Amino acid sequence: MFDKIFSFFSCQHTNSVDKIILGIGNPGEKYAHTRHNLGFAVVDNLAKDWNISFNKEKFRSLIAFYRFRNKDVLLVKPLTYVNLSGEAAKKMLDYFQLDNQSLLVVVDDISLPVGKNRLRLKGSSGGHNGLKSIIKHLDSECFARLKMGIGENKDCDLVSHVLSRFSDEELPSINDAIVSAKEMCQQWLCQE
Repeated sequence: MFDKIFSFFSCQHTNSVDKIILGIGNPGEKYAHTRHNLGFAVVDNLAKDWNISFNKEKFRSLIAFYRFRNKDVLLVKPLTYVNLSGEAAKKMLDYFQLDNQSLLVVVDDISLPVGKNRLRLKGSSGGHNGLKSIIKHLDSECFARLKMGIGENKDCDLVSHVLSRFSDEELPSINDAIVSAKEMCQQWLCQE
């Protein structure tokens, strides 16, 4: 426990960060547990596992620091809403003088089936407005993204679908996907 407290404070005081994991989502209770907030769910679960909390607001985001295997990690939940996620990402990378390869974005993806995760080190936005914003602000598609499947619903419009909650039948797959996503995030942190 002392090590966690010490690394939290030492990281804050030195402004040292090696890696950033940014979960895309919308702030507020209205959007909690929606398909569009899977990124928030993953970083929330990482914070819970690491026994830390999002107790600081900076870069138009809620942030939490943690020392993971000799790396200072910043968990991020932008308060910009999904469509402006790039503003927060750019401010953080600039502030900590990090390149784009130090960033992992966790994001929902309608092109993947519910419960399926896919890690990519670069690529297009795939039509996701949060990724579009990050690509625009970083002027690059070269950053890691962990895409989490939310499925597609041809019976309703896209906005209604991404802002809907998962069905009872989908929840077991989503819970498994969150566990898998946490493991994938930690594997990414271990890569040089």
